[in-house]
Amino acid sequence: MKIAHITTVHKANDNRIFYKECVTLANQGYDVTLIAAGATTAKLDRVTIVGYPRSQGRFKRIVKTSFVDLIKVCKNVQADIYHFHDPELMLAGVYLKIIGKKVIYDIHENNPASILSKPYIKSQLLKKSISKIFDLFEKTTVRFFDALVTARPDITKRFQHSNIITLRNFPILANFEGLKQLKIEKKKPTVIFVGGMTKIRGIYELIDAFEELDEYELWLLGPITEKELELKIQNGCKNVKYLGIVDATEVFSYIQQADIGIITFLPVPNHINTLATKPFEYMACGKPMIMSDFKYWRETFAESSLYVDPSDAKAIASTVEKLLKDNKLMRKMGELNKKLSIQEYNWEQESQKLLQLYRKLND
Repeated sequence: MKIAHITTVHKANDNRIFYKECVTLANQGYDVTLIAAGATTAKLDRVTIVGYPRSQGRFKRIVKTSFVDLIKVCKNVQADIYHFHDPELMLAGVYLKIIGKKVIYDIHENNPASILSKPYIKSQLLKKSISKIFDLFEKTTVRFFDALVTARPDITKRFQHSNIITLRNFPILANFEGLKQLKIEKKKPTVIFVGGMTKIRGIYELIDAFEELDEYELWLLGPITEKELELKIQNGCKNVKYLGIVDATEVFSYIQQADIGIITFLPVPNHINTLATKPFEYMACGKPMIMSDFKYWRETFAESSLYVDPSDAKAIASTVEKLLKDNKLMRKMGELNKKLSIQEYNWEQESQKLLQLYRKLND
């Protein structure tokens, strides 16, 4: 059976799409192709990557890249199952289904909630209108597809479909003994934030929290997607070190060197019920954590973390200081998180759901 995963938004080396889903399927003997806009055609880890040009501008990308050009590429690939990862590909998915292909829609986000947080849509009324329209469109369109894969339980609850799985974004457990040794100057106890950095992810408040924490240091690892924030970090922030962007396979090496993992997203609609990936990576490294005080996160992570108001820089600073000064709590939390990661929160176990779904579709 030939499988094609498709993305027009994510990079070809996206952790969930490539390293988790594509490589897992390829290792089970499936013929796997990843069609990725803007990528370079190559062969990597038994997966064939087929790249094609990405149009500039949101409208041209949706019409040309995500439909017209994509359909041409799909006809050349000739897969049996097409597994797509971006909501803008739904119409292409419907077309592929009409011509007799099996189609899977992989839903990474609560898309209607995500629309409510888009900074480029200035009008709140317009945001709510687009969100409601898209919600109806998405729920109607998914009926055409053979299966749905979601990244979180709250996304799964949005849909009524006979063939839907929740495939949580747990980390691939690393061989920690074989991790790359980093040459990072570390003179103080360190807190690390890993992931894309934006205003709504609470980075400004996190940076402000470390203004007075001269005994400690904040490491930031990941892409900065907003110019104002990029300039702020480039100009230098007190007790903050920006480590840049690294390949997904190197992330654990950086987390291992830190003392605490932190994630203080602000309470926008798409955050309060999200099952973020990074806490599970912190847990895999046996690190204690500090997280936003969301009800869903408290219920999910319980004693694996301390919780704080993400909009209060002073509260964040106080919580960082409290945890770093409590060696007993640090050790207890780290040991618990490592245990949970090995027993449940890992891709090796979670991936069995994906393999079972493909076996079902192949019957």
